[in-house]
Amino acid sequence: MQWQWFVYAEPLREPLVTAQGIWRDRHGIYLRLQDDEGAVGYGEIAPLPGWGTESLAADIALCQQLPSRLTPPIIAAIPDHLPAAQFGFATAWQSVGRLPYTLADWPQCALLASGARALQEWLPRWQQGYGTFKWKVGVAPAAEEQAILADLLAQLPADVTLRLDANGGWNWQTACQWLQWLQTWAADRIEFVEQPLPAGEDHRLIALARAFAVPLALDESVVSWQHLQRWQQRQWPGLYVLKPALFGAPERLNSLLAQGLRREQLVFSSALEGAIARTAIFHQLNAWLPQHALGFGVERWRPAPRLTSLADYATEWQRLDNYGKNYYK
Repeated sequence: MQWQWFVYAEPLREPLVTAQGIWRDRHGIYLRLQDDEGAVGYGEIAPLPGWGTESLAADIALCQQLPSRLTPPIIAAIPDHLPAAQFGFATAWQSVGRLPYTLADWPQCALLASGARALQEWLPRWQQGYGTFKWKVGVAPAAEEQAILADLLAQLPADVTLRLDANGGWNWQTACQWLQWLQTWAADRIEFVEQPLPAGEDHRLIALARAFAVPLALDESVVSWQHLQRWQQRQWPGLYVLKPALFGAPERLNSLLAQGLRREQLVFSSALEGAIARTAIFHQLNAWLPQHALGFGVERWRPAPRLTSLADYATEWQRLDNYGKNYYK
């Protein structure tokens, strides 16, 4: 299987503010495979080292070291410390001769801007059909955010679901204060609180889950399949927010599901990947059967339309190849 690759860099439409800092652009690698009969496939490697994946430099080094013709054993030998590369190459290989995919529509969750801007943003998104929203917390002082949240909950229709995402930005005291506030004032309005403490504070995360009735979800703690496997062994009682583009080859999750991982615990979310990875993820969802609204409502930061023809793939390849030549190389 012959293959090509290039590095891309694309600025976000607007900065994304989280408890861990500000995202301004997204980098990755696009892959194109072609077999001896001329059938093509595409993949995307989109690491996020700030979330615990490998670095883009490590993925570039991998691409530079691989031979000009790929085989299944070569792809299977990509090491586990490169989960984004595992995803990119595995989905590229699977796609050869199978594109375009038939993709289902799933309910999606829209990400709101942090701070008071959420009060103006939710209504047009709701009018577009969104029934679930996520709001970033841990960006401003707790009292300020709780006042905004009280106003937001007063505005939202009763049947709208809200998720809060701390991105690991709270300490123990702040997390306890927040969860007590939510338990008192908003327990029936919050679907879950995502990553209240930093990844690595495993015992405290478990203690929070046991101490409060508000559902908790892990995100940065379960970036790759190895992390999820360890939390399964700890019998985490909450949810897992998985970013498939960072998780490893899709077969890893298929294996965990076959071993008893419950679909009801899984929430699939975007890593601000590009259109090629986004389309590959939506293809995998046909097997994963999501039970919660998907966290892919991030178009205002990085649109990633699903690709529905080979011409769409060729156009996307050319668009970011040209863009990368000007912006990155």
